[in-house]
Amino acid sequence: MYGTLIDAETYFVNRLHIDAWNDETDANKTIALNESQNRIDLLNFTGEEVTEGTVFPRYYGDESDGTETVPDNIKIAGYECAFALIDGVDPEFEQENLAISSEAIAGVRTSYDRGQGVPEHFKSGIPSAYAWRFLQQYLKTPGKVPIYRI
Repeated sequence: MYGTLIDAETYFVNRLHIDAWNDETDANKTIALNESQNRIDLLNFTGEEVTEGTVFPRYYGDESDGTETVPDNIKIAGYECAFALIDGVDPEFEQENLAISSEAIAGVRTSYDRGQGVPEHFKSGIPSAYAWRFLQQYLKTPGKVPIYRI
């Protein structure tokens, strides 16, 4: 996990509206922090891995000098993502619900519009828009794929 449970507890001391975090067991907090790292690791980041198989720390120069660390913003994103998971936010469920364009009760009809209205953080599996803002600066910008005729 990015940061430790102790670091996360310290972070949340200075945050409002965290009853779900405070009411949870340390074991479940650790599980949520690990899951948040797994979700973050699935994103496409700039820079290069320092150690094979780890997403962070990363380096952005010509070669690693051994001083690379996990940025604080990545740790904060991990804490916020873990909090959202503990608070019951499920990006897949939210994505389904946000895609509903109309419902009917008597005829039990539901219409979906999968191309509209789903925030990018839910599409990427991140349950918190706040965490997403900390992650965005490290993400690769999707670009065009060049096609060449031979």
